[in-house]
Amino acid sequence: MKKIIFYVALVLLLPSCAFAQSVAPIETAAKQAYLVDASTGTMLFAKDADAQMPTSSMSKMMTMYVVFEALKNGKLKMDGTLPVSEHAWRQEGSRMFLNVGQRAAVEDLIRGVIVQSGNDACVVLAEGLAGSEAAFVEKMNQKASDLGMPDTHFLDA
Repeated sequence: MKKIIFYVALVLLLPSCAFAQSVAPIETAAKQAYLVDASTGTMLFAKDADAQMPTSSMSKMMTMYVVFEALKNGKLKMDGTLPVSEHAWRQEGSRMFLNVGQRAAVEDLIRGVIVQSGNDACVVLAEGLAGSEAAFVEKMNQKASDLGMPDTHFLDA
């Protein structure tokens, strides 16, 4: 009986071993890449994963992470509104084109960050949650550290 189980296992495993050896290594034109198996957390591929780079949209992703955490914890409400400061209004680049002094709905600000990549919306959310963008950035950096990203350092929302 043991011999039969051994041969059945051998027949079942040999094709998968042959397939595993025939898979080509991952190649990408990306400067950096990091691929993780979501179910196990196992790193499957890394390319210059520790190389420093400008954060670009990663700042907005961390801003939204902190915002969604605040929503979850009840510190922010989707139907709430936040004031638009002159600092937020003066943001360059992608914007929602908010006006100084207006109150913007949190739900609209979230859309403004995610859909329009709105720098002004990021600053309004940051100021609304932490009092200033600088204080919010401290929260972003603490969250990055908590998530195991010790080499990550944000400068703005």
